[in-house]
Parts: sequence; structure tokens; C-alpha cells
Amino acid sequence: MKKQFRFAGDNTPFQADLEELKQKLSETEQLIDSHMEVEGDLDSDAYIARGNGFCDSKYSEDFIEGRIADLSQKAEQLRTWIENF
Repeated sequence: MKKQFRFAGDNTPFQADLEELKQKLSETEQLIDSHMEVEGDLDSDAYIARGNGFCDSKYSEDFIEGRIADLSQKAEQLRTWIENF
């Protein structure tokens, strides 16, 4: 049975069953891990933007930290919804 959910700060509701919530949580956790990996590599040349003339790096530390915080909040909401399904 699907229920309707809405993330905090997001006006777009979505419907999901328990398995879909678990899948969303898994995807969100993978995104968090990816962003944490990028954050750890910000000092390496792998993330230097070349040829755009506007910035020295593709990602700012503040941007990555903000994304991790947003994704962590979503993951926490998903865990709560899964526990209470």
C-alpha cells in the first residue's frame, strides 16, 4: 500500500510503499557517500575546473557541506517514515 510523503521544505508530495522508501533511503545514502568522497578530495587536482575562466574549482566546500546536510536530513526523514510505516 502506498502512502503520501513530503520532505521538509519541499512542496512536492510523492507516493511510495515501504520498499520504495527503502530504495530512496539507499539512493540517498549513496549520494551522501559520494558527496563525502568529493569533500575529501577537494584539495586534489581531480576537481579543478579547467578553461572556464570563472572559478578555480568545480565545487566549493560550502556547497558540498550544504548538500551533505540536506541529504542527511532527507535520510533521517526516510528512516523515520520506514520505522513508522
